[in-house]
Amino acid sequence: MGYTDRIFPTNKGLTTYLDELLNKNYQIPTFQREVVWEKGNVKKLWDSIYKFYPLGSILIWKTDLKLQNHRHIGGHEITETNFARTEYQYILDGQQRTTSLLTSLYGGRIENKPGFDPTIYVDLTVQSENETDDESWV
Repeated sequence: MGYTDRIFPTNKGLTTYLDELLNKNYQIPTFQREVVWEKGNVKKLWDSIYKFYPLGSILIWKTDLKLQNHRHIGGHEITETNFARTEYQYILDGQQRTTSLLTSLYGGRIENKPGFDPTIYVDLTVQSENETDDESWV
């Protein structure tokens, strides 16, 4: 079996993905950088979702290796104290989007970003002709 035979794209809805994250099925390895997105990035992500634009992929690594991992994402606990499985799933790409989606929908806090409020409100009465609408997302 070649390396390309082990790459399997899957389609999951956002809520399914986030539910699986909250059910502790994914981990964030400690070699991932801290959350660096600002509120403007979160606004643009939701604008893309609202307009049905592609969001990019989230890269998950399935392995039997147990790595050091972050126990929280956006203030939500995503791993158990006695975390031991036969297969582990680590988020390698998509942590910023995952954190933004999780905290926007379920609340939370971002470590090392005091006062960062990921809550987003949209005014559906605003008509926009712009490619990116920064006015109706507050």
